[in-house]
Amino acid sequence: MNEFYDINKLKIGQHVGVELDPYILNYRASMNNTAWVADHGGRSFVIRFYEPSKGKVEDFLQNSRKYVGIKHQAITPNYPPFYSKLWVFSCSAVCGGENLYSFLGKYPDGAPLNVVIGLLDTIAKALDQIHAKELFHGHLDLNAIQVVNGIGVMTGLGAHHWMQRITEQELDPRLFPPEYQRRVQKRTPASDRFAFMRILMAALLGESILDKDMKSGLPSSHPYLSNSTWKKLKKWSRSQERHRPKSLVEVIRALRANLYRPEQLETKKTKGLLDFRSHRKLYAGLSILIAGITLAAISLWPEDTPPPQQLTQIPTQEQQKQIEKKIFEALPQVLEEPLKSGGKAPKIEKIAPSKFKMGDQHHLGDDNEIPVHEVDIPHGFYISKYEVTFDQYDRFAKATGRKIPADNGWGRGNRPVINVSWYDAKAYTSWLSDQTNQVYRLPTEIEWEYSARANSNTAFWYGNSVKPGYSVCDSCGSQWDGVSTAPVGSQASNPLGLYDMHGNVAEWVEDCYHDSYKGAPTKNQIWLSDQCKSRVIRGGSWFDIPRVGRSSTRYRAEPNLKASNWGFRVVRIIPSNTSH
Repeated sequence: MNEFYDINKLKIGQHVGVELDPYILNYRASMNNTAWVADHGGRSFVIRFYEPSKGKVEDFLQNSRKYVGIKHQAITPNYPPFYSKLWVFSCSAVCGGENLYSFLGKYPDGAPLNVVIGLLDTIAKALDQIHAKELFHGHLDLNAIQVVNGIGVMTGLGAHHWMQRITEQELDPRLFPPEYQRRVQKRTPASDRFAFMRILMAALLGESILDKDMKSGLPSSHPYLSNSTWKKLKKWSRSQERHRPKSLVEVIRALRANLYRPEQLETKKTKGLLDFRSHRKLYAGLSILIAGITLAAISLWPEDTPPPQQLTQIPTQEQQKQIEKKIFEALPQVLEEPLKSGGKAPKIEKIAPSKFKMGDQHHLGDDNEIPVHEVDIPHGFYISKYEVTFDQYDRFAKATGRKIPADNGWGRGNRPVINVSWYDAKAYTSWLSDQTNQVYRLPTEIEWEYSARANSNTAFWYGNSVKPGYSVCDSCGSQWDGVSTAPVGSQASNPLGLYDMHGNVAEWVEDCYHDSYKGAPTKNQIWLSDQCKSRVIRGGSWFDIPRVGRSSTRYRAEPNLKASNWGFRVVRIIPSNTSH
């Protein structure tokens, strides 16, 4: 009889599977401990652990093998499961995109039609193909889809079919089909079609539409679609199986027809199309940006009078950017969020969207800093003003029973924490997320370098050579040079309000290490790799020569290693109900 390990005891950095070549748990991929991103043989995988309370191990293994080998650009590949006396888990590829739930937060009143089609077109094709083979996803919701360059990718295909019941732990209850409410759940491809239509409505109308009844809660018409198309979508969205679409590709085809050949709208239904009363705030805001109409005029608008013609127009991409910009600008510039257990999270500084040139622009570095390339950071973020300190990390370590790192006799308090691995840093960001109900992580390489440069193109944010008062490194001109760390903030801040981006301690970032920027992302994202034996460290330290502290310098380190000159800082994602 197998003696399965208690998954509630799993933790970051733990070895699971075989002893000689184990999977190393990297960070959780679910709200509970059932799914993790793990490193194995230089590659990253999502592994999902068998739960004895939810079904038979034989069903788990048989189901995992059933979904191995399915190939489609909208499906993350599944691999054969791992089975031993102690460990049983399935394996699938890592998808480095943005969660669909988060992505739709940028469109609280619905995304433009071209965005919706881009998201769901390949998913519709993939689902139709696997449904023809009597296979299906089974727990499709906003958390089971990642957005990669505007295209939706499904994760965890068929991962929960072995369970006696799929519950709210595996599937957003707002997407439960009626057949999942029965004592014995009926699971078929029709369940995917039910979920697909609800996800489509969330994309067209905003995620909050999922809280309403699809039969009575949908508006009478949609501003981007003809009346006949909208009527079809409403019918396909009903709960009964007989109303669900037989082909999801046909659903996308109906949407696409409205991009190029929209049917002529009936004049008598114009008022219903606008649904003006239910969207008064939206149109008022757009009128300010698009037509310059005052709020007072909007508030006095007669309800029986159709709005001016300019309000019936779909906002252009530039107008949408202006709306996002105003929302972003309204956010606090500096935050220091309270923790549930007491104390505060690291102080974080708001960084605006931007474009910049990344890499060695002065031929001072190594080959891993080229080619120089332009990178777009389309959405703002928060990053900690200072490197994470001993005070901050020690609070986490004591709260979680983690080993307290050594300070080398230099003191703790507001000195940057040292002797922490990449896994330790990841564990801290996970704890911060739990403590604040926000999303914290390590910076991407793109976020880190932009934050270090602070709109400069020189080797350091303040010039091409070091000078006293700006950095702590070996021969930078401070009292700590080549001796020890300095208290955070001992040197001047850069124009973005950030301290110690050059020197003091080198900093772990999120990305896998690559030998060059060939094939690097051109938009801000975590750069993963099939071969991810090393993570990236940036910024130089008290121990390093000045050259190592340049904005573009990058070097590798195995994620389980620790050093007295390595630390980290954190990024906090801007919530999805604002500019993301």
